[in-house]
This record gives sequence, C-alpha cells and structure tokens, in this order.
Amino acid sequence: MTPTVSFYSASWKGGSGWFVHELALAMAQAGARVALISPAADPVSREPQHPNLKRLLLPQGAGGSGPAVYRAYRALRRIGLTFPALLRGRLHSPTFLVTHTDWLVTAVLQFIWMRLLGARLIFVVHDVKPHAWGFPKRLHGLERWLLGLTYRLPTHLVTLTEAARVQLITEYGLPAGRVTVIPHGAFRGDKDVQPLPGNRVVLVFGMLRRNKRILETIQAMSLLPANSRVRMVIAGAPHAQDTAYWQDCTAALIPLGSRVRTEIGFVLEERVGVLVAESDALILPYEDFNSQSGVAILSAFAERPLIATAAGGIGELMQKGLQTVVVDRPVTAETIAAALVAFEAKSDDELRAMAKISCESISAYLDWSRIGQDYFRLITQHNGRNSDSV
Repeated sequence: MTPTVSFYSASWKGGSGWFVHELALAMAQAGARVALISPAADPVSREPQHPNLKRLLLPQGAGGSGPAVYRAYRALRRIGLTFPALLRGRLHSPTFLVTHTDWLVTAVLQFIWMRLLGARLIFVVHDVKPHAWGFPKRLHGLERWLLGLTYRLPTHLVTLTEAARVQLITEYGLPAGRVTVIPHGAFRGDKDVQPLPGNRVVLVFGMLRRNKRILETIQAMSLLPANSRVRMVIAGAPHAQDTAYWQDCTAALIPLGSRVRTEIGFVLEERVGVLVAESDALILPYEDFNSQSGVAILSAFAERPLIATAAGGIGELMQKGLQTVVVDRPVTAETIAAALVAFEAKSDDELRAMAKISCESISAYLDWSRIGQDYFRLITQHNGRNSDSV
C-alpha cells in the first residue's frame, strides 16, 4: 500500500523554506503521497511539483515587513487557518510530518490538535534548544517545559545529526528508539559553479546569532597583520529575539572601516548566489551547535572552502569528507584570527582542491533522493502502526 503523509510547516522562504520544499518533493519522488500544508514558496520557482504531491496552501506571513499591527494580523490569520488545514491533512493521512513551526505556544497547541485528531506525529528537530529564549527571564522555566512538550507529544522525532539525537536522549530522557537521524539535504544553488575569485573575501552568511560567534569573528579581523589581504562580508538578519547582540557587533565594526562590509536583513535567494560567487571562503566558527549547517552545505556545493569549527553537524560532515580550515575551540577572536591567517596562506590551487574534495565527498551522503527514501521508510512504518491501531 502506498504510504501517505501530511507535511506541515509554517516556513515558505529562505533556508527553512528550501528544506520544506526539497523534502516534500523528495518524499513524493520516493513514492509517498504527500499533502504539503504550508504557505506558497517564495520565490515561486521553489514551489515543488509532482503527481504524488498535493498542496494545502496557507497564507504567507508579512515576512518581517510593515507595521507591527499588520505583521501580527498576517501571522494570526495564518495560525488560525492552520487548524482547519490540519484537519484536512488528517483526512489525507494518519501520519503528520512537521518542521519549522510557528511560536512555541502555537506549536504545542498544533501538536495537541494533531494528536486529538488521532494522528501519529513525526517532528523534525533542527535545533534542540532555541538560540535565544523568547519568554521573559522569569518565565524561562515555563518555556523549557513547553519545549519539552514539543518533544514528548510527537510519536517520533527526527534530528539532522547524531549530536542532536544524543542531546534529546540525554537532556530530555527520550527513549533512543524514538529518535532517528536523517541528514539535511544539499542545497546546490546555481548549477554552474563560479570560479574562485582569489580576492580573499570571507563571507559570514545567515541568521546573525550568538552561537555563530559573529562578534568574535569581527574582533578577529582587528588581530590580523596590517598587510593582510583578508576582507569580510557579513550578510543576514539579526536574531529577532536577541537584537542586543547585533548592536554589540555593530559597535565592534566601527574601527574596521572598509575591511568589513555588511548587508543586514533577509538575503534574497538570487543575492545569495552573488555573495558566494564573490567570496573565496565562508566562515562558520560555531559553538553550542548540534544541528546541521545549511551554510556549510551551500559552501560545499558552491565549491567554496570553509573556515569552521567541528561543532555539531559540521564535524559530522568533516567525517564524510568536508574539507575545512579548522577554527580551534573554545572559539575566541584569537583562534578565529589564527584560522584566517592559515586560510590566507593557502594558494588558490590549494583552496580549489579543498573545495572540490568537499563537493565530491558529501554529494552522495546529502543526496535528496536518498533522504526522501529514508523518510519514505519512516512514514511507511508509522502508517502501518496507525492501521494496526485503528
């Protein structure tokens, strides 16, 4: 019997949106009948198309633009329409796959709704703990409890890395059999790989969060030799729940002048390709990180060298052949500066060879067709358990 799944997400753009659309398509190509419950893709070219895939569309949010009242209206409208959409999804399948949900309280209510509908629930966990707590400090205990509910209400959890799986088991007391590791698929971006420009520009890209050690990366630039060719571009949006961190980063940028250029805000997909093409390397000096890095994958398939720690999924990708200029841990401005010096000392040919090996080594490991098959098997198991119990 053909397995069915209703796949719900609140995301429609950026890296999280890419993941949703690629995974929906991969499961459909693997043979599952998928009902994708999410807003329409932005850009529309990302919208997945397949005979096994049907769309239950939700309205998009405001995307961070417009007055606060307008943003709240758009978000609440989407959340309100999610509950009847989930009911329609239950008619399609006894199994829900969920990732990249709305706010924590909303996610808990949605999970309860799906379980009340008699569905089995598989939750794809990208980050076990939030990068910044969203509740006031006095309510952090409540926030931790609600987060724990999002791990206990599902019947099964998927993590992107073994490190995240271990964290769920050890910190939340989950049975090992309830957590499966399926890696994040590769975002290849432009099919035509652009040649390395040889300009020693290093790109900091993505959400600007504390655990990415953006501040230390900025400070490292001031520790480089006066004759260093290294320049830096920082492109991305500050974390909405920790804007004070980016203010600290902004202050650290002042003495660096033109050595660091910034593009602050959401980066459109077409701009991402340009930024990567104009860079000699991407840098990920992460700490407190157990998930998989979409930026590391982007770097590999764009054939750009990576300057990084072995944190979380980056370390696991290194074991699969990802080549990096290693940033020693614990991460400090000094360890980042040392890695930048080592990067600058490499010839263009050495950097190209590293990038080529990375691309070739992880292609099979992160192939979406293989990942789609992994989810296909997991969904088949859960569909069978539903049919046994109904």
